[in-house]
Amino acid sequence: MSKLQVTVVSILLITINSAVSTGAEYSCPQLKVEREILKNGFHRDLVTRVSIQDFVEQVDSCRILLNETMPSGLFMDPFQISSLQQHHLVEAIVPTSIDVEAPEYLSKEHTALVYMKPDETCKDCYISTVPVHARYHRPSAEVYEMSIHVRSPQLLMRCSKDFPPRDCTKHPLVEAPCGSSTEKECEWMDLPYTLVIDNTTVKVPVGIEQHGPVVCIVTIAVTLICTGMLLRTIYKHKQKST
Repeated sequence: MSKLQVTVVSILLITINSAVSTGAEYSCPQLKVEREILKNGFHRDLVTRVSIQDFVEQVDSCRILLNETMPSGLFMDPFQISSLQQHHLVEAIVPTSIDVEAPEYLSKEHTALVYMKPDETCKDCYISTVPVHARYHRPSAEVYEMSIHVRSPQLLMRCSKDFPPRDCTKHPLVEAPCGSSTEKECEWMDLPYTLVIDNTTVKVPVGIEQHGPVVCIVTIAVTLICTGMLLRTIYKHKQKST
């Protein structure tokens, strides 16, 4: 075999190996996730952004589902979520058994399924924004605030074509609702991801035990004053009507 033939064969082998490696690289998505909690006080927004790499050909046909776990100090209001869904602002499945009035120490963590939408400001990106609410904590004699951290969610993905990719078979398939408005279940691929931003810690104020007697006295005093004013107004109204 001549040197020219050897060179040609070498080039072909390099090209084939490159194509195979590129195909393998693009056959399974690489995901980067950014999470943050916006706003202040007891009513916040949990924002999640997912960018998909090495999966360009299939991104338009894919959906991403987040299996969120809310700690006992936070909750998603199922009634609020239902109202937002009617206006197509949020797509999520939240258990209706959540007690939105219970304090943190009488509550348990709960799960919620959040369906992400394509991010119009970023190509090959998805985004979700869901309202979350902090619960009142038990008064403390030592601290003035408590920190609540939201754990990273399970990320599920499904596509309408060539799914699952052959090189992604090592990732498990799980059953989950195809959407929030149907009971039909679909196969979703449980994918790992890289968490590049995680600003999901919420700090909430805690009552001071030593302030308990003062708060009770002030509350009773205000209640009595308001009751007296109401009774006086009712009495004057009856006097005028007679």
